[in-house]
Amino acid sequence: MARRSARQRWRRRLIKNEFSSARAAAIYSREGIYRDVWLIGAVRGRVRKRERFSWTTGRRIRDTTVLKMNVLVVVTNYPFPGHEFSGLFNERSVLALREFCDTVEVLAPRPYVPRWPPVLNLTPRWRAYATIREYEVRNGVPVHRPAYIHLPRFGNAIWSGLGAFLCSRHAARNIHRRVGFHAIISFDLIAAGGLAWRLARDLRIPAACWAAGERIPARTVRHLDLVFYQSRELFEMAARVLRTSPHRLPHKQHVVLPRGIPEPPALPRAEIRSRVRAAWGIPDDAIVVLSVGRVTREKGIFELLEAVTLAAARDPRLFCVIVGCKPGFDETTMVQAALVNAPSLTARVRLVPACAPEQVWEYLCAADIFAFTSHKEGMPNALLEALVMRVPAVAFGIPPVLEIDSGSGGLITVRPFDVALFAEALVRLASSSSQRIRLAEIGHGQVMARFMVRKNMAEALRHLRGVHGRRTIAPGAAALTTLSERAAEDRS
Repeated sequence: MARRSARQRWRRRLIKNEFSSARAAAIYSREGIYRDVWLIGAVRGRVRKRERFSWTTGRRIRDTTVLKMNVLVVVTNYPFPGHEFSGLFNERSVLALREFCDTVEVLAPRPYVPRWPPVLNLTPRWRAYATIREYEVRNGVPVHRPAYIHLPRFGNAIWSGLGAFLCSRHAARNIHRRVGFHAIISFDLIAAGGLAWRLARDLRIPAACWAAGERIPARTVRHLDLVFYQSRELFEMAARVLRTSPHRLPHKQHVVLPRGIPEPPALPRAEIRSRVRAAWGIPDDAIVVLSVGRVTREKGIFELLEAVTLAAARDPRLFCVIVGCKPGFDETTMVQAALVNAPSLTARVRLVPACAPEQVWEYLCAADIFAFTSHKEGMPNALLEALVMRVPAVAFGIPPVLEIDSGSGGLITVRPFDVALFAEALVRLASSSSQRIRLAEIGHGQVMARFMVRKNMAEALRHLRGVHGRRTIAPGAAALTTLSERAAEDRS
């Protein structure tokens, strides 16, 4: 008799208190009380969500049934015919999200390129923009590219403001009317975060964004429902911008979670090593120092050239390969001019154009040491790829690099921007094959445990489901949940 009264009591509480504004039904079983909730309004159709409650305590029990989400990804750059390698990491994250979602579609606004005057198409950048299509399907993912007005020297101000939202709102509404999204995800807080939260407010769905840049816009952070930080440094930076301490930031809204990288393919390393080195014109017994990334001053390209010059003077086996050249979009022309002025360096440095991600794995097979000289990063994905491929690395000790290492000794870090120390580390690592093997194994384990994109995207969706649930349940239920959570925190 007592068991039945407990069942009736919890059934009354579930329906009366927690579902006053949602249609609900309780199902009895030996394991507990199941509730089926149909969330109606923000999404088209009915979304079913099942939760289980204990008979005796009434506490919610985690169930294996999860809500499959429809996600709209808002980004500023995504690969297109004129620049196939723009936004590659965005595409990788989208493909990982697709494994855990019902529907994933991409909204990547494109600069408007007028047909007249044709002089605008003379520069490489505008010729590339002219190849962007308004709609395409890449790797099974629909990509929508509404046009926005891009003014030289003033484009960033217009992009991050209201103009991008006004140009994209109509397209976003049409897609949402057809699909019915549960949430918006963006991968760039500075460039696309403002557009993401404005679209989310217009569509009445939650928005999440990754902080991955050098600056944290306070207004964007306050308007987003969920913010992921690529590193602890960015998390602490957000706390300073919001004028609070890191431990006071709501843990359900601010989460340190790197985006991660995909798992490396299984490759015949010895065969690829010989083939790639022959294409570069580098002997098999040489020590190849590889750098992958944009060829810009902020990536430390000139510090790398200076360090290689010093190191090669002490060890003539050293060669340097720089992958990622994109003339017209970076500072490749300046690097070429610097090599012309240093004939001894010209014979030891190879400039390789930007390439597909599959080709980067092969280049890593041909490398002995990976050099990372960037001045500032959210989370250095190129360094993570080198470590997961068991290539020992030397890097400037900027905060994200130290966070990757975490005291494990999986890579060599030197004082930031100290070229002499960087060259010394290159020479020391080139002279010890046993140290290279030891560093490679430690670094590989660190990345596999913490920085895999598939694992981290699943974790991000778990947080986003919680935000979606808090946005769609009744106000009374939200208040009860908050009070119970605060009581649990007080007890702990």
